[in-house]
Amino acid sequence: MTNRFVRAIAASTMLTVGSGSVGCGYFLHPERRGTQSGIIDGATMVMDILWLIPGIIPGVIALVVDFSSGAIYVSGSRRVGLHLSPDGRVALQVPHAARPGQVEFRLVTASHRVLARKLALVGPGHSQGGSPETVELQVGAPVQEPVYLEVEAQDGRSAGKSARLSAAIERAPAL
Repeated sequence: MTNRFVRAIAASTMLTVGSGSVGCGYFLHPERRGTQSGIIDGATMVMDILWLIPGIIPGVIALVVDFSSGAIYVSGSRRVGLHLSPDGRVALQVPHAARPGQVEFRLVTASHRVLARKLALVGPGHSQGGSPETVELQVGAPVQEPVYLEVEAQDGRSAGKSARLSAAIERAPAL
């Protein structure tokens, strides 16, 4: 092989790898690194798939890097799907569970004041016709501070473990 041919191959390889990194979510969205799962960012996925056109290797590398680093997942920009209606109600679907137990749902304020609570049974035999149960929580009086959802397990294994949504429940506008 001639020296000129080797240089052309090396230059094209460096150009492909260099430009491939620009289209990779790992470099475009460093704030997403470490995300374990979530909604896949369509634009980043398309950019990674387009790297399959110049060759299999750049496309596969872009996909592997983005999935393994978590940069392909949208994080932080998702909105909570809960809305507090103008009359103070929130409806939730009880998640499926592998083992029977009880889950307590609470609406709490930023100052940890409990506004509403409801206990729901989960697990095999507790759903109606295979469809998940819906729990409705009602806030009595109008409240001015942000309202959050807390969930606490009441079964034997994880009794006392609770989780709180990081984003406040959005208030639906009055019609």
